[in-house]
Order: sequence, then C-alpha cells, then structure tokens
Amino acid sequence: MPLKFSADILTAPPEALVCYCSQVSKGDILAAMRAGAKTLEDIKRATGACRVSRCKELSPRRR
Repeated sequence: MPLKFSADILTAPPEALVCYCSQVSKGDILAAMRAGAKTLEDIKRATGACRVSRCKELSPRRR
C-alpha cells in the first residue's frame, strides 16, 4: 500500500501519493513521464490522476 503522506513530494519515495482521489503515486507520474508524457494533460491521461476532483479534501496537504 502506498504511503499516505510525505511532507515534501520532491524528496518523497516513489510510492508516496500525489493524487489522493485517484490513488496516483509519485512513481506512477515519473513512469508516465519516462514513457513520454510531457504535459500535465499527458500525465493525467496516462495515470488517471485528477479525475475525481477530491484531492483537496482527501490530501493531508489540503491542496
């Protein structure tokens, strides 16, 4: 199970969640970028991030 919170996403491990509503990890985003995702829209399409629009309320960062 991915870590639920890391104070600094830049130094967080790959399993740290970035998108809480769709359960997308930092590793998922990095893998999408390695596979060719160049824009935020590319990353969203590849990972399914930002589809539920509830991250602000689910994230311990509240953003």
